Amino acid sequence: MMKFVYKYRTSDNVQHDGEINAANREAAFQRLREKGIRPGRLEAVPGVANWLCGNGIRWLIVGIFMVAVFATATMILRDRAHIRRMSEASPYADADGFAKPIDRRQIWGDGAVIAVAASKNWRIIFSNPADRLLALFAEPGVELSMMPRLPATLKADMDKALAARARIEQNDLDEYKQMKCIVEGMKAELRAYLAAGGKLEGYIRRLQKRQREEVEFLAKARVELHRKIDAGADVVDAWEEMNRMVREQGLPALPLPDSN
Repeated sequence: MMKFVYKYRTSDNVQHDGEINAANREAAFQRLREKGIRPGRLEAVPGVANWLCGNGIRWLIVGIFMVAVFATATMILRDRAHIRRMSEASPYADADGFAKPIDRRQIWGDGAVIAVAASKNWRIIFSNPADRLLALFAEPGVELSMMPRLPATLKADMDKALAARARIEQNDLDEYKQMKCIVEGMKAELRAYLAAGGKLEGYIRRLQKRQREEVEFLAKARVELHRKIDAGADVVDAWEEMNRMVREQGLPALPLPDSN
């Protein structure tokens, strides 16, 4: 029902005001006529309730709006739940779909996929040169053919890299997801290094030094393995013993030597 206010004059020319509830303006006029009142003015009282009751089409509009709001809210909640389930099921993505920072380690998976991505300097997954530079030092013990030349734009590129986070895409290969997470871990390490007063150039030198030391450790491990074998040790036993030590350092396993 809608509320209306009206004004009318009696036969002695006295003006009167009144209120009446009716389904619509026509119904209000009808009820007043039945009372012998011929209003000179009849207006609906402003308000949400009157607006909603004033016309069936308004109810239709409100209904459509409410359905749309409900559908949008349901979609948002469903998408958030989906992202949450993905993050809980995936060791790589957080609740917002960004790569979780992890420590440097060997990338598990298809060696051919890793080799191709490395040969392209990881351009397949990183557009920022600073991210690609960090990716070169991401896997412990990986020997570089030569230490990369640092670009003149390194500082600006690294600032952009530190301000951004890699997103785990649904179609990413597992090897790419791991590299994104490792690089995010290195960026967290760099942020802490800079916060402690270090300089970007100093951090890059630390990366280069760490990589050289890891490569040298592997080279010594290979020499020691062959020394043991030459001294009469069982090939498989010596190989397994040496690889236990290598794995403790997070380095790639040594290949099994030819026993012939």
